[in-house]
Amino acid sequence: MHFHYYEPHTQALRDKPFYLMREQGLLPYAMSSLAHPTLALWRSITAKEQGHLLLCEDDKGLMLGCALFTPFRGRVWECDVTGFRAGFAHAVPMAQGGMAWAFEHLDCAALLSLCPYPNRHAWRIAPACGFILRGILPYALWWAAKERFVPALELVASQHSLEQA
Repeated sequence: MHFHYYEPHTQALRDKPFYLMREQGLLPYAMSSLAHPTLALWRSITAKEQGHLLLCEDDKGLMLGCALFTPFRGRVWECDVTGFRAGFAHAVPMAQGGMAWAFEHLDCAALLSLCPYPNRHAWRIAPACGFILRGILPYALWWAAKERFVPALELVASQHSLEQA
């Protein structure tokens, strides 16, 4: 499958991932720290001033996933990836392509991801995507669905780890 990656150029395109996550029941995972994710919160998190929202579609224009890259410190960027149901079967190569985009288009030496422990699907495929587990941070992230802090997996990827995956 061929993936097409692009940054949305209209607010309607920037909002589309939110609507898909809501429609597909993915908001509790994609925005797990928020009890009631709203479009207004999505817009503030994904505003152009915050970082880069990357969309991924197939050859027919079907949205498969999105990634948000935000500056963290120096040349390290934080990375949050969400796959939509149509892209679940292609999650690994889709994520690898999005990460390759980040290394090519951003002044980026590493990608950092803090993955909530209850999101087992995400952290189980992370190594195949090029992420290396650096540690587990006890009770570091708020999990709104359970109204408690949960452990976070600290995952890091570099151009080298991506190529090795």
